[in-house]
Parts: sequence; structure tokens; C-alpha cells
Amino acid sequence: MDTDRIQIALGRFLAENRVVFWSDPDKEFEDILPGLDVGDAAVIRTSKSPALETKLTIASGGAGSCFLVYEDQPRPMPADDWLLDIRLYAKSFAADRSTHVLEDLGLHSPALRDHIALRSKFFASQERLTRFKRLVSAKDNEVDIDRKIMASLLRLDNADFFGIVIKIFDEFPDQSDISRPPDVFGEFARYDVEQSFWSQVEAAFDFSDPRPTLGNLLIRLLVTDFTRKLNGKTPKALEHLKLRGQGASNTAVCLAQWQDSHARHASFDRLSDAVATAIRLGDQVGIVDPEYLEDTRTFALIERRLASGLRDRIIDTDTAVDVEEVVSLCRRRKDGYWANESLGGAAPRKAYARTYDALEHAARLFGLRGAYDSGFSFRTVEEFWQAYETDLYRFDQLYRHFCEAADHVESQGWDVLKVLRQKVEDVYGNGYVAKLATAWGPFAAKMIGSKWQIPGVPNQSRFYEKRIAPIVQEDDKRAIVIISDAFRYEAAKELADQLNSRDRMEAKLTTQLGVLPSFTALGMASLLPHEKLEFADGTIYVDGASSSGMKGRGNILAKHGGGVIRAEELHAMSRDEGRRFLKSHKVVYVYHNHIDKTADGADEEKAFDAVRRTIDDIASLAIRILGSLNGTNLFVTADHGFLYQESSPTNVDKNVVEEKPAGVVLAKKRYYIGTDLGSHAGAWSAPLSRTSKVTDDTEFWVPKGTSRFHFMGGARFLHGGAMLQEICVPVLRIAYSKDKDANDVKSRPVQITVLGSNNRITTAHRSFNLMQVEPVSDRVRPLSVTIAIVDADGRPVSDIQKVTFDSRTVAISEDWKKAVRFTLAGTTFDKSQEYSLVARNAETKVQELIYHVVIDLAFARDFD
Repeated sequence: MDTDRIQIALGRFLAENRVVFWSDPDKEFEDILPGLDVGDAAVIRTSKSPALETKLTIASGGAGSCFLVYEDQPRPMPADDWLLDIRLYAKSFAADRSTHVLEDLGLHSPALRDHIALRSKFFASQERLTRFKRLVSAKDNEVDIDRKIMASLLRLDNADFFGIVIKIFDEFPDQSDISRPPDVFGEFARYDVEQSFWSQVEAAFDFSDPRPTLGNLLIRLLVTDFTRKLNGKTPKALEHLKLRGQGASNTAVCLAQWQDSHARHASFDRLSDAVATAIRLGDQVGIVDPEYLEDTRTFALIERRLASGLRDRIIDTDTAVDVEEVVSLCRRRKDGYWANESLGGAAPRKAYARTYDALEHAARLFGLRGAYDSGFSFRTVEEFWQAYETDLYRFDQLYRHFCEAADHVESQGWDVLKVLRQKVEDVYGNGYVAKLATAWGPFAAKMIGSKWQIPGVPNQSRFYEKRIAPIVQEDDKRAIVIISDAFRYEAAKELADQLNSRDRMEAKLTTQLGVLPSFTALGMASLLPHEKLEFADGTIYVDGASSSGMKGRGNILAKHGGGVIRAEELHAMSRDEGRRFLKSHKVVYVYHNHIDKTADGADEEKAFDAVRRTIDDIASLAIRILGSLNGTNLFVTADHGFLYQESSPTNVDKNVVEEKPAGVVLAKKRYYIGTDLGSHAGAWSAPLSRTSKVTDDTEFWVPKGTSRFHFMGGARFLHGGAMLQEICVPVLRIAYSKDKDANDVKSRPVQITVLGSNNRITTAHRSFNLMQVEPVSDRVRPLSVTIAIVDADGRPVSDIQKVTFDSRTVAISEDWKKAVRFTLAGTTFDKSQEYSLVARNAETKVQELIYHVVIDLAFARDFD
């Protein structure tokens, strides 16, 4: 403190107090004392005036007298201090650097002067002092000051001790080597707070060690967190590493905050792997039943162990698998840490998530097969068709979803699903497709032999007549039709669900009976306006005009005020160009071709990738057409569906037809077309006029069931035959409401609540039951939330959980409910303060639920 500041401060003290003690045992200010203006105050130097004499001088002074007692020697102990009674009412003054810092920081407790002096190296820098001032509070004590020095050195915005610990670990230079502390930790020693750090670590985590290291602390924290959630005994090799009591509770809260930090969770990923290696975790969990690991989320290795165990359980139980149990576990793991795709980072989270997706789809597929263990028995063709529309299509969809997920997992070089994939192939191929073919065969044969129709189901050849013509016949109405080659029913169902989950989008899915043979040229021609079709030279003619290619179809539609365009061309148009194009036609056919183009050739193994891209393409295109392009009356349909299996066909799949008939003019794997074909026991045959509007004498053969006439070219992706996957052609009508008050077509997250009325928390571990209040549906989306107990400032005082509410069960049931267990931090709670259970949308961070709680641990701790 400079002389001018000393003069001002001392003058203020003397003006307000009769006796002022100035402590300067190092005689730092002895030289300037004579030059200071102390007014009428008498200056007494304790080194020259005995204590008793000083006491008597002050005591004999009048009421208006004033004294400055300059202590230029160490202050005596209270028991030996003759001036103790005077000190009790006198004012103490100091002018050293530490006092200056205290004043600058707004700290008024003289008791902190010595502590500030011990940290003089830190406060010697104005930059460090400035950072520290942002954190300091007038009520701070010595421990608070040290903690805020640590936070300043780490350049943190707050001095929460858990945040300090996390930041130190985040600073590790080589996060595969936990023996090398970060450079910033060296600054703790340089500025005299390292010992304080370890003292605060011991207070928070009950961790003590004669020679503590950050590496050992990290091991103890992660092992404690891991064993805390084990549903069984801790492996003996890890027992001695566990922290106990309050230390274990605080560990849970600290590590939950670390994992929840988008800025720092990547360091948790790497350091936890390093710890897993250091403690040889693989040896420990290899002998632990996977069921005991279901609630742990500390180490990535656990995901691999759990996934392998769950895979084995699904294979062993086969079609008797407990589907809901498997689904519940898969969802919980994806809500956890390592399989949570929203976190990103270096960990293979997407691969873990896809692994659980594959396991869930496999379990659902096996469970569905178990539900039809007695076979596919239906009395009428209408019942069979409706069963496929409402339930049987799920076999095809679940198989596709499994294959998509498994493909991603295998692309990472993982073999975890290899054996399960073989089992899925068997269940889908032999347990479903083959048996479906057998059951459907008699119905298909009857329709081919008499009338190709199903009561209540429109024929594809009447699509324009029944769906489009009634619209475009009105002067002010237009229609748009997206036709996607080989877009089968189960994929359209997924598209419908996706669109219905969007605000103001409404998609209604129906079906039509596809033409037979179910191939592109005939299916595309059947969707056009026509009176009759003819087959000649491999081409389908519509009312005498070729329907081949975009040009041919465009010429046909032009006669009806229509136009054609490729999907990619419409996508590429500007908003104004797209509007003008659509407005210039009464009807527009938008042709999309990715599935058939990809899979009906050398890339047939990419069939399901093509389906995924097609769903996304059409969803995007539909939204654009109905939104920015002002389109209305939008339909999505297809020329035919397809059959596909990952496994290569065997000779069993080859049809018994050895040679094709002489009259064949078009020969494909799943159909022959020609004239005078005759008949064969291995094929269904009929005139084209029976299964479409072809009016000439052309005939066809299609192999029965799923057989192929030959294996030329690709043999896994098929269409042309009479299987339900090929002829159940989707018709999706999509609408968009631009009315801002159209609440019936808005989508929103499912609402949730807390069950029960007991909001009192009396133990360090407490479970709450949360429940969705309605089923998930087309308009009510699943909701994933992060949940924690927080204080009045929103800071978590518990660990953080993630839960997803996604039950579609219509009636209130157990799967609407989720039990969430919290561990409170090992700190002091005031039952009069405000605490809340808060659930935030995991994606948007919007608060979805707040439930006020009272934390009263006094009773429980009476017995600690």
C-alpha cells in the first residue's frame, strides 16, 4: 500500500476510533511513520513503551484523547497480553500487501490476512488477482479462498469443487497415461494450494493416501462409481479401491456431471479406458453374470460384455424370448452414457447404439415369429391381406432394421452379431418367408386362376381412375403423385410414421393390389390414365402409346393436362421454379428410382441402404412440395414391391421349371411373358388380361412361392412374383395444414408426471416413479429427458439420469412408468431451502417437468 493510501486509511481509522492498533512486526512501515499526519493522536511504539505503561497511559487519557499504538514487535499470546482488554474495543489497522489484497477483494475478516499472506505468490499477479475477484465472496473462508485460487488457475467460471476435479482430469496431456499429471496441476504446488487440494479431496471423497496422485484418485473414483451400480458382489480385486459413505455419494454426483458435460465428456471416455486397462477390468467382468452389469455405465467395456450376454440370451431363448425385457434393457443402455449418440466424442457411440438396435429388432422379430408359431392360417384372402397390412409386414420391417443396424456394427470390424445374424436369417427365411409363401400360395393360385381381386382392395390398374381423376376433374384442383420404383409396403409404413410425427403433416396409408407379374414396365403403365394396355416387343402400350421411359409417360399424361419430372430435378428447382412447374399442370407424376436402380443389379447387397435413402428422400420431397412449393393432394405409391434376403439363395430356391417355354419373349428370374406358354406344375400361369388391363393374348408365368426361374445376375433382390411383399402396393396420401391453430395435426413430446405425493427425501438414495400420462402416437412423440435433483440456483445436488418415455400401449400400463433412483451429494442440506426434481428434454434442453422436494437428512444421519 503506498503512503498516500496509508495516510487516507489511517486517518479514517483514527477519526472513528479512540484507540487504533497498527500491527507491523516486520517494521515494514517504520520509516514512513514520522511523516504521517495522525492529528491529535498520541503515537505509542510498543518496542519503546512497556505494556503496563501503555495500558495506564491509555486508561488515564481523557474521553477526547486518541491513541495510535504502533506494534513494531510480535504480538504476545493472549495469556501474556496486558493490552488484551483494550484490544477488545480498539480497532486494528494494517498496511501490508496482504491487507491491501483483503481490502481490494472486499474481504473484511482480519483473520484472513495471514492466509492471504501465505498465498502471496498467487496474488502478486494483477491478472490472477483480477480472475480471482470474479469468484470471491465477502463470506469466504480460508478453504473457499484456496478453492477459488484453484478455479482461477484452471480458468473456470465458478469454483465448484467437482468442476475443479473434472477440469484437472480434462487437462491430462496424454489421456491414455494416467501417471502423468497435467501441467496446470504443477501450478497448484507453485502457488501453495496443492496440499489444500488434497485436503478438500479427502473432505469430499473420503480419499486419503500418504502420497496421493491424480492417477490413484481417478482409479478410486471410477471403481467406486462402477461398483456402486453393480447388482451383485464387488469383485475381490476391486473391493479395496472403493470409496465409502459420503465419498461414494459425492463420486456419483461428480462423475455424473463429468459425463453430462458436452465440453469435457471426451476426456472421461479416454481416461476411463485407461483406468479399465490399469485395473484389468476385462479379467474382472469376464466372470460376472451380465445381468449384474445392467445398471453400470462407468466403462465402455461393460457395453461389449452386456451386448454379448444379451445376444446369447436372445439366441438361447429363440422365439420364446422375453421381448419386453430385452427392449427395456436396450433402451436403458441407449439412454445411458456409452450408447448415447447425442454426446458424440471419440467413443464408438453409434456402433454401441446400433448394436442395441440390432438386438432389439432381433428380439422383436423372434417374438413376432413366436406369436405365429402355429403358422399363418386365415380363412379368407381379405383376412390374409389385412393381417399383412396390420401385422405381418413387421417381419419384413424388423428384418430390414436388423440388417441395417448389423451392417453398421460389422463395418466397425465387430463380430458381436455374427452368430445372431445367422439365426435371424434362419428365423426370417425359414420361419417366416417360406411359411408365408406356403400359406399364401392357395389364395394367390385361386386369384390367378379366376379373378385377380380382393374385396375392399382397389386394383393398381385403377389407381388413376379411382384416386386421381376425381380430384383433377374439378377446375381448381391439382394432384401430385410420387412414384418410387420398388417402394414396398413396410417402407411406406415407416415413411407414414415419420411424416405423422412432424408438425402439421398427416399421412394416411392404404394399399392396392399390384398387377402381376409385378415388374416395373407393367406397374408404371398401370398407374397412368388408360382404357386399355397392350404388350408388344417387351413394351407396354397405353391406349396405343408407348409407356416406355419418361418421354413416353410424359406424352400420355400430357393428354390429361399432366406432366412428369424426376425427383432429383424437382429437388434441384428453386422455390419459384418448382411452383411454376406444379401450377402449370393438373397432375404431375414425380418419378423416384433408387431402390430398383441400386438393388436390381450388381449392388443388390445395398438394397436396404437404398430403402433408407428412399424414405428420407421422399419425406424431404413431400415436405417441400406441400410446404414451400404450395402443392396439394399429394400421393406416394410404387410400381411394385420386392423380396430380399441377405443370404444367398440355394438350389432349393430354384424352380423346378428346367426350360423356358418356346413362346417366351421376356424372361426374368420371377416371371416369363409370351404367348402360347402352356402350363407347368412349378409355376402359376394366366393371361395378362386377368391380372392387369392388358387386352391382347399375352400370357405369363410366375414361379410359385419365392422360387426363381434362374440365378442369372443378382438372385437376392427379387420382384415380379405374387408374394405379398411384391404385390401389396402402398398408396400414401399426405396433407399439410398451414393453419397455425391446427392443433390436431401438431406433434409434441409425450407429457410426464411424478407419481405419488411424498416429496420428502430423508436418505442419501431415493427413487421416484415417473410416468407418461398418455400413449405415444403419430402426434405424440417419445420423450428422452435428463433428470436430476437441483438446488435453487439450478445446480445438481444429485447424480444425473436419462430416461426415455416411449410406450405406445393405449391403456395405462407398467411400461408407462419409469423408476429413477438418485444419489445425493454428500453435503449439508437445509430442509428450509428450495430443491426440485427437474426433467429437461435431452435434445432441446427445455424443461419438461419440475417437482419440488424437501431434503431432510437429519433423521437418517442420526444413525450414521
